[in-house]
Amino acid sequence: MPASRLGSWAGALLPALLSLLISTAPASASPGAPVEAPPRRNSLEARLSWGVTAAGASRAYRKGATGQGVVVAMIDTGLTAAKLDMFSHLSPHSTDLVADRRLDDGDRAHGEQVASLLAARVDGAGTYGIAYGATLLPIRADRDGSCLRVCAFDPEVLAEAIDYAVARGARVIGLPVAAQRPIPAIEPALARAVASGAVIVAAAGNDGGSQPVWPARYAADPRFGASMIVAGASTPRGRPAAWTNKAGATEDRYLVAPGQQVIVGCTTRTCRLTSGTSYSVAYAAGALAVLLSRAPELSTSDAAGLLLDNANDLASRGPDPATGRGRLDVDRALRALDH
Repeated sequence: MPASRLGSWAGALLPALLSLLISTAPASASPGAPVEAPPRRNSLEARLSWGVTAAGASRAYRKGATGQGVVVAMIDTGLTAAKLDMFSHLSPHSTDLVADRRLDDGDRAHGEQVASLLAARVDGAGTYGIAYGATLLPIRADRDGSCLRVCAFDPEVLAEAIDYAVARGARVIGLPVAAQRPIPAIEPALARAVASGAVIVAAAGNDGGSQPVWPARYAADPRFGASMIVAGASTPRGRPAAWTNKAGATEDRYLVAPGQQVIVGCTTRTCRLTSGTSYSVAYAAGALAVLLSRAPELSTSDAAGLLLDNANDLASRGPDPATGRGRLDVDRALRALDH
């Protein structure tokens, strides 16, 4: 199932912002026109995209680091045709791995929400992604008909999706999914992703447990750990969310990123607040793309190391089983890279 609380509308309307959103939406921009200029500071769009600022990514754009040229795969519930113009750089290899899908009437907004926080374009309306210049490769992998209730993923299809991402040049692979047990069927695919040089960013889970869910817990496995990041959720105040799973055995590969009350799904009248470590995956994966666009010669595992080494400690100095390496800080990682 997706590592997100889908369907939670508590506090979903933002009255003070919504009336502003109506008047600030661009009147003449063509829907699919890419806008590559950096977001305007203190604009409504920037304020709605509070997670970007909280993750320390805003200064990166002034250095030209937007994720451009980096393929980021997101294995999730895909995008609908109506949402494609949200992204400036969408891979032509985007796919649905269930070729004979028939039951497609459920709520599968999860994939679109996660993708928007990762790579939605800057267009003066709604929100933009932390790596708005990255090439998004959405891979739909949910079981046919499962999203009529709670989206579910079959292990064999997840393995196929990981291999598909590697074959299409993804340097970063997002896995915003959760299971309570190991998933042996995906282990060979994870090994192939590691061998390819890709880094996997996996959701810690939303149960408040002392250990991450699977596949994130594979970050404690020496076969995969050096090529994984586990994403827990932080609040708008920068603290770990009370409900996010802790680092546990993955403390060396765990950080928290915005995941509580992030803003998604804006129209000209409304936005939605939602929470889950799936959304933290988007920020951590996008942060990797930003670093790699700044230093294309950097290996993806080295970029992951920079993010982990330069996270802001939230508990005792160094990794700990509650908060891992700390809070995502892209600006701090970039400064370490530049020096």
